Amino acid sequence: MSKEISLTGKVAKEYLKRFPKTPILTLAKKLYKENGKLFTGVEHARTILRNHAGLNGKKSRKEYTDRPLFREKTFNYNPFKIPETHAVGSSTWRLPKGYSKTLVISDVHIPYHTPQAIKAAVDYGVKRGCDSVFINGDLLDFYQLSFHEKDPRKTSIATELEMGRQFLDYLRDAFKGKPIYYIPANHEYRMERYLRVKAPELLDMQEFKIDVLLRCGEKGITYIDYGTKCYFGKLLVEHGDKLRGSGGVNPARTLALKFKRSTLCGHFHRTTTNNLSVYDDDGFMCWSTGCLCELEPNYMPVNEHNHGAAIIETNHADNTFRVENFMIIKGKVY
Repeated sequence: MSKEISLTGKVAKEYLKRFPKTPILTLAKKLYKENGKLFTGVEHARTILRNHAGLNGKKSRKEYTDRPLFREKTFNYNPFKIPETHAVGSSTWRLPKGYSKTLVISDVHIPYHTPQAIKAAVDYGVKRGCDSVFINGDLLDFYQLSFHEKDPRKTSIATELEMGRQFLDYLRDAFKGKPIYYIPANHEYRMERYLRVKAPELLDMQEFKIDVLLRCGEKGITYIDYGTKCYFGKLLVEHGDKLRGSGGVNPARTLALKFKRSTLCGHFHRTTTNNLSVYDDDGFMCWSTGCLCELEPNYMPVNEHNHGAAIIETNHADNTFRVENFMIIKGKVY
């Protein structure tokens, strides 16, 4: 016989229906935060949610009969078997075969971008006949979401997002009908990290996803999940934030020593190249690209940064590639 449902139970069921994929603990925090007068604490809300989700044992499943709300336990301990792993692994993306010449830009850091450098890179990509564009991370700066000391008087998140949408419109207009791919990096990841610490209840809400906030879908821009391995033929393209530190004297050489394969990255705001010989083999080359943001930021006014971008020509027949890693000086491509 089913139990009579209390007011707390009715509210809990409503949240389970609205957020079917949200973890119970995260949902309990949200439930308590928004209905504090009904629950004594997060643990009380969690218990009610677990009851109606059928996660408090067989007796609970008999008493609470709304089976469409029932969830499966995420982990069942069995001492006689290796437990199920929580490891997810990284996914892989490859440039589609219909496209062979790609303009690669990174480290725009809106709203601290340099319009003159951006225009030079985009105009050069159009002039060279690029049939696709790859935004290799740090399109946005998310200054206000940083955990470093910051000036609250500086630009707001809302303003930064609007400027990001304007930039994507500009890019879409320059490359009409051509695919634009965008993978986030460490600065965009500031959004998720901020939510994890400050507002975990919002983590699973689509409204707080970067691609939704930037309206990538309606602009026809393909969003690639953070951390994805991206390949142009045999060339691996990384943002560079997987490498700790400032990249050393030559970021491209640091890249070669760490990844041990042909790789191109951004992140370090410097145009560098390095070839590494491998005994009895052809060896391989690595590149780091320049940025498209201000060169003398307040946090590090003295540096070796330069503006730049790259064009990758991919031969899908044999997975070979060619990299043109160019610098931009005072609005001119070199």
